[in-house]
Amino acid sequence: MTGPTSEELLGEIHRLRDNLGETPASTDMNEMGEYSASTYRNNFRSWNDALREAGLKPNQERKTPTDDLLSEIRRLTRKHNKVPTKKKMNEVGEYYGQSYQLRFGSWSEAVRQAGFEPNQRIPSSEFQERPDCCPLCGISSTADLDYHHWRYGENKVGCYFCRDCHDDVHADGARPEQNSNWLLDAVENLLQAHAEQHDDTTVSEIVARYNIPSKGLVECVIEDVDVSAGHE
Repeated sequence: MTGPTSEELLGEIHRLRDNLGETPASTDMNEMGEYSASTYRNNFRSWNDALREAGLKPNQERKTPTDDLLSEIRRLTRKHNKVPTKKKMNEVGEYYGQSYQLRFGSWSEAVRQAGFEPNQRIPSSEFQERPDCCPLCGISSTADLDYHHWRYGENKVGCYFCRDCHDDVHADGARPEQNSNWLLDAVENLLQAHAEQHDDTTVSEIVARYNIPSKGLVECVIEDVDVSAGHE
């Protein structure tokens, strides 16, 4: 299946311009257009170059919210089971890698802010062996334990919780089908529940106890949660 032609891409820019009454930004294309802004970067090198070829004067690009930039790193990580490189973001992401460089100082720092380590590959991992009890509340009936995913797909990662704790971790819409930031929200829910059930615990111990795939996930959430787990 071939992609859109240059004429079709430029025509969509004009359609948006007519609807908006002004030169569209790349965020307008992502939100209301038929194609993604990354398609234009792949075909014209940059969004502004596409505007120029469409005969339009580029507007100053609207500032993309930081949360949107970080969410795109997490989306690509979930989709490809590894943290994207800056080149990969340019190829298939919704935003240009240079945007991350300007906002965070470097691509590596953007990746860390998203809760991962630069160039981190998510290892192939099978389900954990079913434990004797829920690691969060300590319930001992293995028949009532459900598997909680931190990562889905071929490289699945997770741990077992009792049904009540499983629901607590997914509370307030912390589910992949409901929220693009579900992973961080689920970790935050876990840390809050952990603080109620356990004494002070280090980040590494939390990661090991709940088989969380990235220490960075805990470190980037724990500062916003009222728990006293210590950084090492």
